[in-house]
Amino acid sequence: MLTATGIGTLILSMLGAFGGAAVVGGLVAKYVSDHASKQWLQTHKGQLDQVLETHKAELTRDTETHKLSLKRQELLFNREIEAADALMKLYRRIYPDYSRPDMEWHDACEDVADRLGQVETDLEDYLELHSAVISGPVREKIEAIRSQAASEKFFTSDVPDDVPNHALEAAGQILEGLNEARAHMLQDIRR
Repeated sequence: MLTATGIGTLILSMLGAFGGAAVVGGLVAKYVSDHASKQWLQTHKGQLDQVLETHKAELTRDTETHKLSLKRQELLFNREIEAADALMKLYRRIYPDYSRPDMEWHDACEDVADRLGQVETDLEDYLELHSAVISGPVREKIEAIRSQAASEKFFTSDVPDDVPNHALEAAGQILEGLNEARAHMLQDIRR
C-alpha cells in the first residue's frame, strides 16, 4: 500500500518527468522555431530587398522628374520676368511723355498717331521675342493694338500736322490697350 509519503514522491517524480519532458520539448520547440524563422527570413529577405530597391528606384525617378519640372518652371518664370520687363520698357517708349503743362489726352493721342509705324515695329519685335511665354490675354491684346497701328499708320491729311480722327481714335485705343496689357502682365507675374 502506498502511504502519503509514497504518493507525494510518486507525484513529484511524475511532475519531474513531465517537467523534464516539457523542458526538453520547449528546447526542441525553440530550436525548431529559430530554425524556421531563419529559413523564413532567408526566403523572404530577397523579396523584401527587391521590393525595397524597386521603391527606392521609383522615389529616385520621381525626385528627378520633380527636379526637372522645377528647373523648367524656374526657366519659364525667368523668361516671364524678362517679358514683363520688356513690356514695361515698351510701355515707356510708346506712351508719350508729359511734354507741356497743358498737355491733354488728345495731345498724347496725336503724339502716338504720328509714330504708328514705329509703334507697330516695336510691338512686332516684342511679340517675336516673348510670344512663347506671355499669357494668352496679354498676347491677344498686344496683337490687337499692333494690328490697329498697322492699319492706321498710312493716314493722310490735307492740313500739315493735322491727324485724322480715325488715327487719333486708334492711338487712344492703342494707349488703352497697352495699359490693359501692362496691368494683366503685372497680375500674371504676381500670381
